[in-house]
Amino acid sequence: MTPQNNKKAVSSAPQRTTQTLNSTDALAMIEHGGDVTLTVTTPVGTSFRCGTQFIGSHSDHRILLEVPKIDDSDLKYFFQEGFWLVVRAISQRGEGGVVQFRSQLMHVIDEPLALLVLTIPQSMQVTNLRKEPRYELNLEAQLCVEEHQVRCELRDMSKSGCRFILPALGKSLDLGQEVDLIVLAGDRDRCFPPLSGHICNQQKSSHHTGYGIKFDEPGERNAKELLSNLKFDGTKLKLRA
Repeated sequence: MTPQNNKKAVSSAPQRTTQTLNSTDALAMIEHGGDVTLTVTTPVGTSFRCGTQFIGSHSDHRILLEVPKIDDSDLKYFFQEGFWLVVRAISQRGEGGVVQFRSQLMHVIDEPLALLVLTIPQSMQVTNLRKEPRYELNLEAQLCVEEHQVRCELRDMSKSGCRFILPALGKSLDLGQEVDLIVLAGDRDRCFPPLSGHICNQQKSSHHTGYGIKFDEPGERNAKELLSNLKFDGTKLKLRA
C-alpha cells in the first residue's frame, strides 16, 4: 500500500475521543445486568483479569457487582479487601462508549448473595464508540432471519445501526449474519419497511441477549423513514399517534 493510500485509510477511520465525566453521569451510562471487565493488580504487581456483571450503585457511595465465577483460589488471592481494580464497561446508550474507572474493593460478601462492594470514584473516563448518537426507544419488532421469524424488542437506533434484544434462552445469532427487523406498529393499516443489515456485535446479560445491527443501504433509508415517525415522550422515542 502506498503512503498516500495509507493516509486515506487512516483519515476515513472514526475518531474516538475520551472525556472525563462525574461518576453520577458515567454510572448512568452502564446498563444494570450488563457485562463489565475487572483488572486486578496485587501489591506485588501480579495482574488478573475476568468478567462479571454490574448490579448497580448504592446510595452509600458504593458500586455493587456480582462475584466473578472463577476458581476459589483465584477469588481469594486476587479479590481481597483493599485491593484496587480497574473496571471497564461498554455503554450502548447515546453515542455509545467505554466507561472505565479505578476503584477500591471494600467488601466481598458471601451471604445471602455473593457481591463485590467497590468505592465510587469522583470521576470516570468515557471513550466514545460511535460517529453519531443513538436514540433510546422500546418498540416491539419482528426479527426475520433466514426462514425464521421471532418477536424481539428494539432498544435503540441511529441512522446507521440499531440494537435489539432477545430472551437469554432464545435463538442465537452469529456475527455477520444478515437479518431484517420489522417494527410492529400495532395498527394493521400502518407498517414500516424492514431495517436490514448484518449482526455486528453481541452483549449477554442474565435476562436477555442484545445484538447490534449495522444497516445496509436499504436499511439506512428505511431507518430514516422510521426515525421521522418517532417523537420524544420525555424519556424515550415512541411512534407518533
